[in-house]
Order: sequence, then structure tokens, then C-alpha cells
Amino acid sequence: MVEDNRRWGFEEAEDWEYEAGRRATPPPAAEQENDDADGCVGTDPSGAVSVIVELDGRVRAVRLAAQWRDSLDQRGLDAAVLGAANDATMLALSRGVEAQGDLTAAEPAPASGGVDETPLTREDAMRLFDAVNAELATFTAALDQTVNAPVQAESRGGHVRGTTQFGRVVRFEIEDRWVHAAPNPEIEGELTEVLRALHDRGMPAPQPVGPAIAELQALASDPARLLRKVGLR
Repeated sequence: MVEDNRRWGFEEAEDWEYEAGRRATPPPAAEQENDDADGCVGTDPSGAVSVIVELDGRVRAVRLAAQWRDSLDQRGLDAAVLGAANDATMLALSRGVEAQGDLTAAEPAPASGGVDETPLTREDAMRLFDAVNAELATFTAALDQTVNAPVQAESRGGHVRGTTQFGRVVRFEIEDRWVHAAPNPEIEGELTEVLRALHDRGMPAPQPVGPAIAELQALASDPARLLRKVGLR
């Protein structure tokens, strides 16, 4: 009896075929809509790439059109992502400025109990100002280094790299051979990973901090208390 070793092609799917099919499955439409909600969306001129960011500029998601290769040469994907990311960042910056303007109209928070009424001598004031100047100098030096020095990031898969400087993405590189065949969700994942890393590593502290600065701010927020501490009331 002759053993039949023929295979019909559907008895056992190869592992790589299953994995490729699983990775290519796009996320549910509802999940994509939630990513866009309350976010700032930037797009490239072709409409193939959308980048959604929070108001602070951190990337929430990168979305590729289902058939993006029909409207965009894959070799131009890096430039398209670069444009969409910076477009979204500028929109978030604009909305953030508007939000800050609304907050300035809010009433100041009431002062907490246990206010320190210890008199402030001339020597105390000089020590406080010296400490504030030292904290400001430290903050300024760190800010200059963060803003001026280019920041780089690479995806864990090694297919996407980017560079940011002065708060903007200035360079983006995507491996051509990988992007030619990779499914959209995989590409979107590595793009999002790099853009988030660039934001997190290149984001300076929002404002100077330190015990001396906090003390001076507390005094400046209560002029009547300040006058009492220096003996003018």
C-alpha cells in the first residue's frame, strides 16, 4: 500500500500565516473613534496619515488609511508622518494657549490654614532671593539642554527612528523593506511608540520648581501677608 503524503493546503496552516493574519486584523472601529475623541488630529496633505495627540502634545495614536499605499508612495511615509505629527502638535499648542487663557479668569484658590506669620528680616529676604536665583539657574540650564539638544528614539522593533529638536520632530526614518509588507496595525504601533518617546524625552519641565520658589510664590500670592511679615502693616 502506497502512503499518501499529499497536502491540500488547508489541513495545517503555517504559524507565520496565522500570525500575519492575526496582526493584520485592524482594531474595532469604536476603539479608533475613542482615540480621536477630545484629541488634536493632524494629517498629511494626502490624507493617508493621521496623528492624534493630547493637549500636552503627547501622541495618543497614529492612524493609516486602510489603502494608504494607493495615495502615497511608501518611500514618502516618513515625510507624511513628520508633517502630520507637527500639524497635530501645533494644533494642540494653539488649543492649550486658549485653555490657559480661560483659566486666568478663574478665582484664586483660598489660602490654606496655619499661615506662617513669622517676621521676615532683611537677611531672611536676601537668603530667600539667593535660593530662588540658584533654583532658577538650575532650571534654566536644564531647559537649555533639553530644548537645544536633539533627542532621538527608535522603536523596539528597530524599523522606525526619529529625532526631535526645539519641540518639533525634525527627522523621521522608516525602513523601506519592512513597511512594504508590514500590516497597518504593526506600522501604526511602531510609529506611535517612537513619537511618544520623542515627546517624553524632549519635554522640558513646565515651570521652575523648588522650596525657595514655592515660598516666594506663596508670599507674592498674598500681598497683605507679605507686608505684615516685613513689618509694613
